[in-house]
Amino acid sequence: MPKSVISKEYLPMVVWAGMVAVLLLAFAFFPKSADWYGWIQAVGLIVGLMVAIAVPAIQRRQEFAEQRAQLCERNVGYGRRLHYFTVELLELLGRVAANLAHLRASDRHRCQRTIEDFLHRLFESHKHDVSDERIVIIHDLRHLAQTLADELESGRSDRVVMLDLEKRLQKVAYRAQVSAALAERS
Repeated sequence: MPKSVISKEYLPMVVWAGMVAVLLLAFAFFPKSADWYGWIQAVGLIVGLMVAIAVPAIQRRQEFAEQRAQLCERNVGYGRRLHYFTVELLELLGRVAANLAHLRASDRHRCQRTIEDFLHRLFESHKHDVSDERIVIIHDLRHLAQTLADELESGRSDRVVMLDLEKRLQKVAYRAQVSAALAERS
């Protein structure tokens, strides 16, 4: 389909300006011919005023729509990233819980460094996020990651603590998934 010369936002303005011009020029035939140039000036002035008012309004509407689309895209990105972070922490917790009794000190330290890296990436990717819901989820996620790091540092092999962490983390993961789905819908 060929692209039109006038975009659909400007089409009503062009139609109205054309109708006003035709109407005013039709009235120009009734007076004397000396008034013809005055009528042409009047038509030009009125059409120019219509264009001067309509074009900035259309441009503001286009800018607003573009800003809204960028905001929606950014919110979807934040929501998806937060969901991926929760899944990543769930996987790490699953690996730790599966091998809890057999973890050596070097394995525990490696997991702690992974958690520190995770917390750093979480902070960096969401430091400009302004959604209250996601901020609460991030806080919960950071708290759970710190609790896991503390548990690894203690050297204990307490399955009850790991099961409790897993249950709490699954709730946070569900909230993050719902938040991402809501961001995609809006």
